[in-house]
Amino acid sequence: MTDTEPSSVPPVPISEHSRVLMAMHKAMRADSQRLLGAVDALPAGDTEQSAALGRAFAAIVGLIHDHHWTEDDVMYPFLLARVPTFESDAIRLEDDHVELDAAMARINARFRLLAHQLSGRLWQDTRGHLLEEAATFDRVLVDHLDREEAVVLPPFESLLSEADQHTLQKEEAKLSTYRHMRMAVPWVLANATPDEEASLRATAPRLLGVIQDRVWEPRFARVMAPLYGPTEV
Repeated sequence: MTDTEPSSVPPVPISEHSRVLMAMHKAMRADSQRLLGAVDALPAGDTEQSAALGRAFAAIVGLIHDHHWTEDDVMYPFLLARVPTFESDAIRLEDDHVELDAAMARINARFRLLAHQLSGRLWQDTRGHLLEEAATFDRVLVDHLDREEAVVLPPFESLLSEADQHTLQKEEAKLSTYRHMRMAVPWVLANATPDEEASLRATAPRLLGVIQDRVWEPRFARVMAPLYGPTEV
């Protein structure tokens, strides 16, 4: 890597907001890779496994949509009001969101077809298209996350005051429904290292940890087993 090339290693986040953002991005990157492997490993003509994997991916799509809508409706406007150079970045990032929505919609549609087709030739053709679309999704997603981290993390780590960050977290929390939290919390923790998990748990109320361990995590593991495997979460 030359001195002029951007580093592929993101900066170590310091603020709580950045740590949570990076944890979600880590989960997305891991899931896009899991998707490629899971689709490639689908047994030919297995409509039941295809349907189960489709349901798992649909749950990830819901989480990504919630994350992006929070960014579009709260985080990006917040930065636009405080960082004069962010406008052109926001345009590109929101265009990325549109491209990701389209990629995820195509993948969901392919999974629906795989769960119902009876012709072996049609099933294989659909799976082939799904592999291509999963690869496109991975490329667009990783490019977007790299781009977003490059322009969003620096303000949170050096430009915005602690009071500003607290204000943003309160606004974002207004969009955090129970439906979202019951999947988002185990999703993030399933992709965290032990040290990252300990850090995230330290900032959360103890009751939330109890609900996560006893209710949310077992449900998440059942839904996500076709994508994560039975022992990974």
